[in-house]
Amino acid sequence: MNGTIKIIGAHDHGTGKPEIVKHEQKAFCEFDGSNYIITYSDNNEEEDSASGISTHRLEIGEGYLRMAQTGAVTSDLLFRLGETWDTDYQTPYGLMKMTAITRNLMMELSKKKITAHVQYELQLDGEKLSDSKVRISFIPDMTD
Repeated sequence: MNGTIKIIGAHDHGTGKPEIVKHEQKAFCEFDGSNYIITYSDNNEEEDSASGISTHRLEIGEGYLRMAQTGAVTSDLLFRLGETWDTDYQTPYGLMKMTAITRNLMMELSKKKITAHVQYELQLDGEKLSDSKVRISFIPDMTD
C-alpha cells in the first residue's frame, strides 16, 4: 500500500543542543504475514552526485525494528530491547564500525497507522557518538 512516512529524530552528541532530523515523503508498505516492510527512495543533494539516490528499507515486526539504507552511505541497524547490534557503516570516506544499543522500543501496528519509537545509544569505532530518539510513522493513503 502507498502512503506517507514521517521520521522525526533527535541525536544528542553531548554538545547540549541535539541535532533534530525531520523527514516526510511518499513510501510503500507491505505486510509479509508477520512483518511490515516500508520502502522509499530519496534524492539527497548533500550526497555525492554519482549516487545521490538513497534507498531505505524499514522492517517492523514483533519486538524489533530494522533500518537499512543503501546509497552513498550504507548502513543496517537492528533494534531489539536490551540488545546490542554491531554493523559496518560504509561512507564515501571509508568503512567504520557502528554499534547500536537499544534502550527503549515501542511499536503500534494497525491497518490505519504503523508507528515505531526507538531510543538508542550509537557508537562509532567504539566511541559514543550520540544518544538518539527516533519516531517513525507510516500513514496509508486513504485511496488504497
